[in-house]
Amino acid sequence: MRHAILFTAAVLVTHNTAMAQTVRIRVDATAERHPISPLIYGVSFGSPEQLKALNCPLNRSGGNGTTRYNWKENASNHANDWFFESIGDKSPEAGESVDSFIAASRSAGAEPMVTIPTIGWVAHLGPGREKQASFSVKRYGAQQKTDQWMPDAGNGVGADGKEIVGNDPNDAHVRSTPAFQQGWVEHLKTKWGGAGKGGPRWYFMDNEPGIWQSTHRDVHPKGPTMEEVRDYTLAYGAMVKKVDPSAMVAGPEEWGWLGYIYSGADEQYRGQHGYQGQPDSDAHGGMQFGPWLLQQMSLEQKKSGNRILDAFTVHIYPQGGDGGNDTSAKIQALRNRSTRALWDPDYVDESWIKEKINLIPRLHAWVNQYVTAHGSRYFGDAVTGTCF
Repeated sequence: MRHAILFTAAVLVTHNTAMAQTVRIRVDATAERHPISPLIYGVSFGSPEQLKALNCPLNRSGGNGTTRYNWKENASNHANDWFFESIGDKSPEAGESVDSFIAASRSAGAEPMVTIPTIGWVAHLGPGREKQASFSVKRYGAQQKTDQWMPDAGNGVGADGKEIVGNDPNDAHVRSTPAFQQGWVEHLKTKWGGAGKGGPRWYFMDNEPGIWQSTHRDVHPKGPTMEEVRDYTLAYGAMVKKVDPSAMVAGPEEWGWLGYIYSGADEQYRGQHGYQGQPDSDAHGGMQFGPWLLQQMSLEQKKSGNRILDAFTVHIYPQGGDGGNDTSAKIQALRNRSTRALWDPDYVDESWIKEKINLIPRLHAWVNQYVTAHGSRYFGDAVTGTCF
């Protein structure tokens, strides 16, 4: 049975004169149709019930807490979301929380997507799996806010209102390297059978590096440069491919509009200099961060013959008051309009951005210019803005 219907409508067009004519409009709902990619729809940390109710094909394990997930200790640092504390999950079993996430995703028929930490540090717990604080009040002095359940954990802002600098990352972390994370990917492949055999197919190269200097300033106080993101994407991505050649590597998982354009180093510089200047970009011929990273990935593939990055992924979040729980008619109308930022080349974003974002066509255009132009054709339908 065909669900598309051919409609015929009659419209009476009147003029200033008494004359009138009938115009017939044919709307063919079957024309120019194509399958919707299953890579379009997803959620973060959806429960099996939610995934089934939404018939959702993708389930993402991502966000600030995943940037410093220590698979060996099954613990994460919660960054500036919660007092920069390293907190263990209930089970001490290595990798248990992500293994449970994969099992839950699979039970609902969804594809699990896993974040690989690349920031260089992962959470570390104390004796008896005690929580550890990056900004201990005992060590770094009085702070504006502390955790009511762990009074020694401060928010990293001194009583004078200035951010504490020079803290020791070893207070609540241990070093992480591609070799450290390789052990985790090997664990996932052994337990789940690898990509295409029940295990995760998608691996994200960390999360929102353009704001690490804020969200993760206890271990990465300087915004990452364009080279840093390129180099860790190549190093950790190559590691994933070595362990599981059929796995798909995605990144950079940038946070939003400014993250597409500026590196973390430039975002930090601009914040300190009246939102003027872009020294990191200037050092790379004035190229924007996103296109430059794509170009570098393509050039590396052409040079080595090895494909590292399979999908260029970014985030987009409501910026104009259309988030939250407001269900007023005004905000609902704004929510409906704001989705045009994903596809409409003429829509000017109504938030502080005030630009024509045109996100998905923009990403495709970048790929066409900076990837396909260099002889690499490997992003294809996987190119999309992730809107989880």
